[in-house]
Amino acid sequence: MNDYNKFTAMLASEFHRYMMENEKSVPVLPTNVLIIFEVEGEEDFNRWHKEMSLRNKEVAQPVAYVQLKKWRMHSCIEAMTLIGTVSEKENTAPAKR
Repeated sequence: MNDYNKFTAMLASEFHRYMMENEKSVPVLPTNVLIIFEVEGEEDFNRWHKEMSLRNKEVAQPVAYVQLKKWRMHSCIEAMTLIGTVSEKENTAPAKR
């Protein structure tokens, strides 16, 4: 997975969170809408994301452009405990405490 894919995954997750937290003040999007992010100051990413998105667009699929101008540079998570991990070679193992 390249850095743009990781960046897109982070944007999609944060966009979804924003939509859920602000559902009364954001417009309702059509079913099966294709979201294309346009990030201020990230022209190379914007060009790549638009090309990749439109290449995979379904026939007659609605498209929404989302301009992102500002976001927090840190996680919204305040506290976390890793309970365990799963590996293909092993069963679930508890994290060391």
